[in-house]
Amino acid sequence: MALKRSQRFKPIHNLAQQSEDVAAQMLGKIQRELSNHHLKLSELMKYYQDYTTRFNQQAEKGMSASQVQSYQKFISQLEVAITEQKKHISRTSEACDTSRANWTVERQKTQVLEKVISRYQKQEQQIHNRQEQRLSDEHVANRFWHKKNS
Repeated sequence: MALKRSQRFKPIHNLAQQSEDVAAQMLGKIQRELSNHHLKLSELMKYYQDYTTRFNQQAEKGMSASQVQSYQKFISQLEVAITEQKKHISRTSEACDTSRANWTVERQKTQVLEKVISRYQKQEQQIHNRQEQRLSDEHVANRFWHKKNS
């Protein structure tokens, strides 16, 4: 017996579901990376604020030129690290948007196939129901005909 149309679409649906799952996993990975980048930026900003506050407090008490230079060099390095971290966030955010769009496309493909399969299953059920009704009607007609002719 040949496969029903709904059954023939199952392997295609399975492939679409796998593609959607892969896209969802990729999106989750990138979202975690973005979250980690934001966390690292927060830590860098806090460290920058703490170090700047410490520098200002030490400057009020008096510092040697080498200490000032050391603090300024380190603060400059923190500023560079903060700028780089913001760039990482920007790139990862763009990747996240791209990945979300990809997942959306894959999800839509899966949903379309689910609707097609569902529609075919309903059609197949209607055909089955009509066949059952026809057989039932024939059975009743045969019983009536046999009773009438007996």
